[in-house]
Parts: sequence; C-alpha cells; structure tokens
Amino acid sequence: MNDTRPVALVTGASTGIGASIARTLVDAGYAVYGTSRRERPDADGVRMRVMEVRSDESVEDCVAGILAETGRIDLVVNNAAQTIVSPAEELPIPEAAALMDLNFFGVARVVNAVLPTMRHQRAGHLIFISSLGGLMGIPGQGYYCATKHAMEGYVDGLYLELAQFGIRVTSVEPGSFRTEILETSPLPDWPTMDHYDGYRESLREIITEATAKGGDPQQVANVVASVATKTKPKVRYRVDGDGKRAIMFKTLLPQRTFYRIMGQRFGA
Repeated sequence: MNDTRPVALVTGASTGIGASIARTLVDAGYAVYGTSRRERPDADGVRMRVMEVRSDESVEDCVAGILAETGRIDLVVNNAAQTIVSPAEELPIPEAAALMDLNFFGVARVVNAVLPTMRHQRAGHLIFISSLGGLMGIPGQGYYCATKHAMEGYVDGLYLELAQFGIRVTSVEPGSFRTEILETSPLPDWPTMDHYDGYRESLREIITEATAKGGDPQQVANVVASVATKTKPKVRYRVDGDGKRAIMFKTLLPQRTFYRIMGQRFGA
C-alpha cells in the first residue's frame, strides 16, 4: 500500500464509541482499520474487517491481513466489549466466563497478535478503552466490572514490560456515554431467583437511563485522538465529569458513606 499515513486498528468499530474513535482517527491523519464480528461496509474512510476477538484464528487472520496491506501497525485501540446486567449470584459461571473471554482475553489476543510487529518497529501505542467500572464496582454489572478491573491490572503490567521496546500503553476510562452496549446485552435466558425479582428490572432501568443520559461518544474519541499523538502519554485518562467525581468520592469519603450513597443510587 502506497500510503504514508500511520496505521491504526480499532476493535469494535461498527457502532458507538468505537465508530466515533475510528472516524476521528481518520480525520487525525491515520489509515484506519475497524473491526466487527460481522462483515460491514467501509464507511467514513474506515476500512472495516471481520474480527471475532474470542477466536485466536480470527484475530491472527485479521491482523495478518492488515499487515499484508500496510506492512505496519502503529496504533491499536482495544474497544470491543459487551456488558450483562444481572445480579452476580444469578449469572451462571459459563456466561460470566464468556464475558471475560470477550472483554479481557479478547483484548489480550489482539495485543499478542500485534506485539511482534510493534517490537520489530521499536514503536507503537496500545490504547485500552476501559471503564469507570474498572475502578469501582457497580450493582448489576459486577462481572462486567471484574473484566475491566482485570484490564486495568493488565495495563499496568504491559506499561512496564513494553517500555523497553518503545511501545506506549494507555488506559482511557469513560463514565456513562450514549452507546448501544445495553442493546447487545443479553437478557436472562437462564434460571433467575425470586428474591431478585423487581430489583433485577430496576437495575436495568437505572443503568439504561444513565446510559441514555450519558455523554456524547465523540468526547471519548477526541481524548483517544489526542492521546494517540502524545509522545509521552500518561498511563490513564478519565473521561466524563460524573465518573471523575465518583472516583473522587470513593477515594475521599469514608467507606460506609460512599457505599450508602452507591446503594441509594442503585436501589440496593
């Protein structure tokens, strides 16, 4: 490919935050490859490719195809993720394991596929779209938060391991934003427990409302594009005022006060 632009790979780029990030990186001067589980047409300058992050073969084939066209990958934005709204006790372990496979091990598969190239280049940038849920637990999303907590620990390890190769590592931590993530969240088709009746539905309503009233995904995209151009980015960037305040409250308030407020917010 006779294209001198830096090459970016954005997972989960068909909708929501991922689509905004991909388009914004095009505007910032990148040759952008976006991925989706299903075949999607190219749009807004983003070259869409099929990638199922839960499959080693799919991830490796997609990355190999991009490298065959470009010869390099300069930036990877790990965005593909899903949530499940459910009391933790109700969610069967196989469902929880599948969520971890998508949100965490799917990220690791992408990283492992691109690192040989980045190490050879002695340059590259890995950006992880984490969450406020990676810094605190949220009722009804305990397992989702666990996947993002895992990502946060992974980011710390990678940051220290990869600096010797000139590879930068950054976590971007959004709060609530208007996306379709709840629309792809599976509704319970597993046995539920009577003692969570009413509460389960209430949780989903509260989280759905918070998402609908959330910020514009373009805010996250703008932060990612800005971070991508920094020669010495910070390890973490938090996006969304409410999310920043929640973490500040968790840090500064007495524990019982903080958890009482969280319980009132989510009807616990």
